[in-house]
Amino acid sequence: MATLSHVSRYLAGTPAPHLVRPRVVLQPIQARAGRPTLDVVRLAETVADIAEVLPVVAVRSPDHWTETVLGLPNSVDAILPVSIPAYPTEVWNSHPAALVDRALPVVFWCLIDHDEPDFWRWSARDMLRAVGVDVHLVADHAHGTALLRALGVKRMLRDASLVVFGKQNFPWNAHAVGPLLRQGLGLDVRVRDIEDFRARGASVPAEDLWRFWELRRGRYTVGAGLREEALLEALRTTTGIRRVLEEEGALGFGVNCFGDLIIRGGRDVPCLAQCLLREEGYIAACDGDFAAMASMVLASHVTDRPCMMSNLYPVSYVGALTDHFGDPLAPGPNVPDAWRPNLARLAHCGFVGVVSPEMTPSGVSTLRDWGGTYEIHRDGSGCGVDADLAPGEPVTVVEVGFDGQTLLLARAEVVETTRHQGMPHCESSTLLRFQDLPGFVEAISREHTVVLYGDWVRELEVVAGVLGLVSRVF
Repeated sequence: MATLSHVSRYLAGTPAPHLVRPRVVLQPIQARAGRPTLDVVRLAETVADIAEVLPVVAVRSPDHWTETVLGLPNSVDAILPVSIPAYPTEVWNSHPAALVDRALPVVFWCLIDHDEPDFWRWSARDMLRAVGVDVHLVADHAHGTALLRALGVKRMLRDASLVVFGKQNFPWNAHAVGPLLRQGLGLDVRVRDIEDFRARGASVPAEDLWRFWELRRGRYTVGAGLREEALLEALRTTTGIRRVLEEEGALGFGVNCFGDLIIRGGRDVPCLAQCLLREEGYIAACDGDFAAMASMVLASHVTDRPCMMSNLYPVSYVGALTDHFGDPLAPGPNVPDAWRPNLARLAHCGFVGVVSPEMTPSGVSTLRDWGGTYEIHRDGSGCGVDADLAPGEPVTVVEVGFDGQTLLLARAEVVETTRHQGMPHCESSTLLRFQDLPGFVEAISREHTVVLYGDWVRELEVVAGVLGLVSRVF
């Protein structure tokens, strides 16, 4: 039975304020004095954990309406129009210019008692959209909750940043396409040298690192063969990266391992740093892929669920997989042949990917020597993360495109995590069964996909709408 879809992100303490999705602020404005059709107090109690509903302002005149709307502070995220029992001849219909000028989202809430949309707002929604107002008609409580979370993410992304370490020599080139992410989502991608985190970690005494590890090691097993000096190096890397993130006030990080760190002989890979810093509220992805990091920002902060990133390999690509792994990674005999067109594997750096413990069936991730690749052989150095994903779990696969305007979403299911014998560069991979893998691959942005348990397509489509992204579902 699927269970991990309900597991929230694990946090070791209270994250820094900029790493927490803010509560959104709603300003109810009532069409005129009288008994409202929406119980605002009840609504405020229902959404108290994700939103603050300000006291209702009852409109006295068109001039009062205009003054109220134009005078709303920047702390307000959306306007909540409230009607009174009457035909829909409210002031926002007769005087919509104030909403156009103020340019705040307008939210018509659902009928709370029936958990249905207020269909009397169809025409107001279309009219206001026609004149340039961003209008949302809440279908039900679940939709409204997703909308409020999305508005919180929108506020969170204002002046937010991500840090990528290393040379920009992959398609996720911050110099070339980073500005598009800024334009589309508001995320600023900042490039730092790998030596920046090395220098900041080098000054930390070993005893401080071991004390930190004693506090946090409970969710990890140290596997046979992991050298103590490699674990210490991973803790030093964690501390160095954290210090850079604090300097930048950033939401998360990625390191260009294969395009910079590893090919220059470095083995201070940030796999454990990813897990440990996620526990502090940061977003972390492999290879400095800031588009994957943006996908993780949306996935984690809209759903409050953990996610992970890995390379996606359709098993139908027999020749390409054999060239890359020395083996086609074919599904076992227990997997029906009819599934093959929709099957793909997740694998990265010798293992499934950097899987946080709360995403594993056991709740524990194993630390191993870094797994290497078919081309870059494993040498016993470095600290990698080995963990399974849970079979039978539904998953949502997420990709923000490099254009900063596209969100790809796919529904899939975990079939199994496979242990590959005699393949030190690929000890484990997870087999996923997609609903429409060929369609997803036809539109794919890159091999890096973000995966989280559960079906979150509806919620992520909502955030796409709030952020102005075009979403495509497979």
